[in-house]
Amino acid sequence: MNEKKRRNWLAIAGLIALIIALCLCVELLFLGLGAAIPERAAGSGEANPPAGPAQEEPLPGPGGEERSPAFCPFCGEGLPGSFRWGQFCPWCGEQVEA
Repeated sequence: MNEKKRRNWLAIAGLIALIIALCLCVELLFLGLGAAIPERAAGSGEANPPAGPAQEEPLPGPGGEERSPAFCPFCGEGLPGSFRWGQFCPWCGEQVEA
């Protein structure tokens, strides 16, 4: 009877080790996918938003005119070079106004 109890404990310990190993494999899989696939901001369905009417305005010149922002004041992400005041941030979706 002692040997039967020992087998039961070994089976239980083996199943627990298998469950732990499977959890670690799933965690490593998600870490790998997170590194391979870049994150997009919540709420923005596209990586590059479509051009709106605000993008048809000419870019401000360097002669004392107000320059467009380089970073979003809401989320802190870098904005593309063609970004202008009044457009929506492609990362957080907030309207960046002067």
